Amino acid sequence: MGRTFTPSLQGFQNDIERYLTSEGKREKNEHGQIVFRGYPAAVALMFRTYMEKEAFVPLVAEVRKWNWEWSYGDYLLDLTTALQQNRDWPLLEELWAAVVAKRRTNYNKTRQARKAVPDKVPEELVTKTRDLLLDSLHRLHGLARECGRESDVEAYVAMIGRAEKRLKA
Repeated sequence: MGRTFTPSLQGFQNDIERYLTSEGKREKNEHGQIVFRGYPAAVALMFRTYMEKEAFVPLVAEVRKWNWEWSYGDYLLDLTTALQQNRDWPLLEELWAAVVAKRRTNYNKTRQARKAVPDKVPEELVTKTRDLLLDSLHRLHGLARECGRESDVEAYVAMIGRAEKRLKA
């Protein structure tokens, strides 16, 4: 990072934009819209910075917003590992509850669409979204067990049962 830039460690996206602006990578395109050049590299840099400084609360708040419907990605897994090492159950639960919520919505909507238009939504897609949801639910349950907090995830365990029966999760 440039010498003149110090992240606030309070707002991940704001820190990325402030960093790119300080590096002269903020510009307007031909339509007058603000464009940030080098955004993926800045995300990686800021993620590492937040992790090194253990700024987990704002990082979890940010990562919860990301799209985890189809895959996890290194950011989610690295943050999970750091929270596990710190045995920070509240943040682990907050993070993975968001992943489960996104995958639950994806599964339920896919299931509903299959019922409405079975010729356009293949059963394989319903199965895939269900399996992704189950994977996240099992991960959350495992994290709770590891932290001695299984009673905190009883609703998620019930959701496992519903999804395994191919019911609405």
